[in-house]
Amino acid sequence: MQRLANPELDRLILDHLAEKYKLREYRGKDEIHLSSLVYCITKAFWEANAPTEPTDEELMLFALGYALQEVLTPSTANENLYTKDGVIYRPDFQIELASLTVELKTTRASLKKNKESLPETWVEYIMGGCYILGINEYHLSSLHLMGSYAPPFPQIYSEMLVFEPEELFENWERLMSRKEALTSAFESNTPPLPFHWCKDWECSKCRYGLLCDVTKAESHA
Repeated sequence: MQRLANPELDRLILDHLAEKYKLREYRGKDEIHLSSLVYCITKAFWEANAPTEPTDEELMLFALGYALQEVLTPSTANENLYTKDGVIYRPDFQIELASLTVELKTTRASLKKNKESLPETWVEYIMGGCYILGINEYHLSSLHLMGSYAPPFPQIYSEMLVFEPEELFENWERLMSRKEALTSAFESNTPPLPFHWCKDWECSKCRYGLLCDVTKAESHA
């Protein structure tokens, strides 16, 4: 038997996934989504003004998340769109008769790790959704692709998150300050301060890192 690499087939599949899930489409300046405010707003600025195609690794990760969401979403669920204070928000799905608003996540982290602590961005996004909807309970289903210590895996774990009104308000105030900074950046056509509006880990593989490096260097010139 011979085994011959076929990069052309890789490209065919990746291009299909990009087209199916619209992974090469970018949000404009007039579309500020909740997720744009949770993650790096400097990246959101670049994606609106100087978009760069996602890497093949990003295409696979994004497509995997969207595909699994498509498969896991019940046929009785609704996908609704909301807007509050100029922020666009779409829950992964809602089942109105059961009063369920659900976020679906795929992760390579172990179930044990996520039981100890959820990613900050997940919590910030869910709290933002709660504030927009005027609720304090939100349901999260996490699909752990790598399992824990031993098979069987993948593993799914669902839980209900309950928040205090104060933490929802504080989170929303923080998101609004980020929205103000991003809106101001769009209006002035000047990127938000690089490496300031992000979590430390967001910069490690960001495809806009060079733009941020150049912008920072120019600001100190």
